[in-house]
Parts: sequence; C-alpha cells; structure tokens
Amino acid sequence: HGLEDRFVILYAGAHGPSNDLDVLLEAADRLRELPEVCFLLVGDGKEKARLMEKAAQLHLQSVVFLPPVAKQDMAGVTAAADAGVAILKPIEMYKTTYPNKVFDYMAAGKPVLLAIDGVIRRLVEKAGAGIFCVPGDAQALAEGVRRLYNDRETAKAMGAAGKRYVQL
Repeated sequence: HGLEDRFVILYAGAHGPSNDLDVLLEAADRLRELPEVCFLLVGDGKEKARLMEKAAQLHLQSVVFLPPVAKQDMAGVTAAADAGVAILKPIEMYKTTYPNKVFDYMAAGKPVLLAIDGVIRRLVEKAGAGIFCVPGDAQALAEGVRRLYNDRETAKAMGAAGKRYVQL
C-alpha cells in the first residue's frame, strides 16, 4: 500500500458513530506538515463511506482506508504499524470499557494513542504503554501523534512496556 517509508498510525476496528473517527480525520488534517505520517484505518461500519468521502473532500493524502482483515491476519497489519489509536466519543458510559484493540496494540509492542478516558486510561498509564489524548479533541490527538513521531525511541519504549505488561 506504499506505506513502507511512512510513520503509520493504525486504527483497526469498527467505523461507527461511537468511534469518533471524525476526530481522527481532523487530527490528520492538522498534521499536513508531516507527510511521512499516515493514518491507516482498517475495518468497516456504517460510517465508513461518509468518512472516506470526508477524507477525500479534505484532500487528506495521509489517510488510507482498507477493508476488514480476518482476526488471524491482524497480527501482520499491526506489525506494520508504528502506533495504534483507540478512540471513542467522550461519553461517560465509555469510561468503563476495555477495548480489545488496546490489548492487541500492546501485545504487538506498539505504543497506544488513547482517546478514551476511564479504566483503560489507567491501565495504559500504569503500563507506560502510550499517550492519553483528551477524547473528542483533534488537536490533542494530533499532538500525541507528533510526540510519537518526533521521539521514536520513547515510542518504542512505550510499545515494549505495553508488551511486557500484557505478558505478565
């Protein structure tokens, strides 16, 4: 997919209303000065066509949409990424969720950009496995991406810490 020389931020999962992927597109828009950064969105859902249209209207060259991948093939997709993003709308009810994708990213040794507050934030922070970004805030997500991109050693250390944490 031409991503070999890019810094790939992976979102793997549903493209639905709860996933707040408009914020991810807005973050991509704010990072135009970093053409090496690519947002790879893998999955499907009722918002996907609209999100693809929005990305096209905004001329977001840094956003790539791919169809869903079978669970047994996800390890290869995750391995190709530099970081994983987990994002949900800032709704009180989501503060009690443990999204599977966070554990998938951690198990793969990838730092997590976490735009979900609550119990999963505490887990990621305890593990030292990523960066919390205020949910619903595209600028915060863009800054998180920028931090990982500019400090690859810290990003790798976060990924390694997450992997150690889930292996315990």
